Amino acid sequence: MQVGACEKLHVTIGQVKTGQAGQSLHAILGSCIGLGILDPKNGVYGLAHCLLSKSDTPIEKLGGRHVDQAIYSLMQLMDLKPSEMRKLQGIVVGGANMTLPEDADPSRMVGQINSKFAYKSLREAGMRRIHEDVGGMLGRQITIDCTSGEFTVSAIPRLETQR
Repeated sequence: MQVGACEKLHVTIGQVKTGQAGQSLHAILGSCIGLGILDPKNGVYGLAHCLLSKSDTPIEKLGGRHVDQAIYSLMQLMDLKPSEMRKLQGIVVGGANMTLPEDADPSRMVGQINSKFAYKSLREAGMRRIHEDVGGMLGRQITIDCTSGEFTVSAIPRLETQR
């Protein structure tokens, strides 16, 4: 490893990963939700790439397919207790409308449903500092630098389609 080199950990659909100094977490999102928890005091950061909101079955294994499963998994992997959640920062990113017309009924947009559920679930878990960058018609990329504790969210422009 070179001095200043950073190991990039890509978090794909349904995955949940944690990182420490010398690593960065990345996800590319459309209607999916990037759900992050930042614990700078202990130098541990987590990111999940959630496809859906609430699991229909009890959560029995670690994963990030559903938002509720992702929160449970991040708390387990980061060794977080519910009483600690208030002191940490959460991130909810993504939830864009990638397939329906711009004026479609919001109740039909899975991304909007997922992002609202993610924010509500983090609040119910005790988190009070939550950064949101959700909705719209563009995908996003999130990067969490686990050395500095900073994160960035950038929009991904749509490709022009030929008619």
